[in-house]
Amino acid sequence: MDYGKLWKENRQYISRPSLDPKAVAEQFTKTESRGFLVIGTVDLPSGRIRVGDPLSYMCSGVYSPEADISVPPGSYPVEISLVYTPFDRVRICTSRLKLSDKPAVRYEPARSTEDTAAFKSSDGCFAAFPVEAGMMAFADAQTAEEFARWCMEWHSRNPEGNHYDDYFEKLFAESAERLPDFQRSGGDFIEWALPGSGKRMTMNAAGFGDGLYQAFWGFDEDGLPCELTVPLIDPAAMEQASEEYLAEWDGTEACIVTRHISEGGDIGYMSRTDTGDDKTYNGWIFYGYDEDEEYWDDPDNFELCSTHRLIERFPEIAPLLRSPAGTSYFAGDGGEFVRDEGQE
Repeated sequence: MDYGKLWKENRQYISRPSLDPKAVAEQFTKTESRGFLVIGTVDLPSGRIRVGDPLSYMCSGVYSPEADISVPPGSYPVEISLVYTPFDRVRICTSRLKLSDKPAVRYEPARSTEDTAAFKSSDGCFAAFPVEAGMMAFADAQTAEEFARWCMEWHSRNPEGNHYDDYFEKLFAESAERLPDFQRSGGDFIEWALPGSGKRMTMNAAGFGDGLYQAFWGFDEDGLPCELTVPLIDPAAMEQASEEYLAEWDGTEACIVTRHISEGGDIGYMSRTDTGDDKTYNGWIFYGYDEDEEYWDDPDNFELCSTHRLIERFPEIAPLLRSPAGTSYFAGDGGEFVRDEGQE
């Protein structure tokens, strides 16, 4: 599986100028590989919505555009869609601020007020926002301003501190402990209330991290805005990548390699043993070049390794991995692997 290709395709996905209502609705329909969850509530006392990277930009009061459509003041839920994969466990695909229970029948790129636009073009000011800290947030415009002041005050009290490492990291970790099936270890989302005012905002992981993301208004059948939606990851691409991943290898993930290989050396020999009841690894042991019995007799010279990570470095081993226990191969002069008939 080509991770670089997946991330490149996703950059194109989040750059699309339109959203398909049917495709978005399917993201919020539970299947074997998809799920969804309400992660919190955003208080909108002013009815004006800000979206941006909370840890790099919103905390500084910059690059967090305000949508040019105001909504009735109130409190609204934020819902995320999820995709589950064998190679990345779980990722957030879409984050949306729901303004009503009605479904969106069409989407339009959200525009921002001119004075808060992160970027301006000849077509106008769109609610696109940069992400540098791997997070995005929905907040009321007033709350966003309060948040920036809070961050400034926090740093004045903690001049050597980092507001993520020293404050928010713990909150995300607690979220992961409460809802481990919906996020990665370390945490992917929180609802956070500003100390003092208690106004709530949400923060969640943004795609694969850094990039430029676009907000879209979803309109219901009456032409009223029913959600503000931010696409983050294409679940269809992730599901296709899952198929490719499992086609390479669908067995127990761990194998054993020598330290020479883990430190960047090439494979000289590979052999599969019968693991019996031991399910900690798949039976494959990979040996490097210029190793001898004395080296192999030291258990500290072996370690567990991800089979798929090894395939990334040595794609030529993938067709051999389903060989039964007792099978061995040595590296030939041309880089191919040759079956060691003498070991069978």
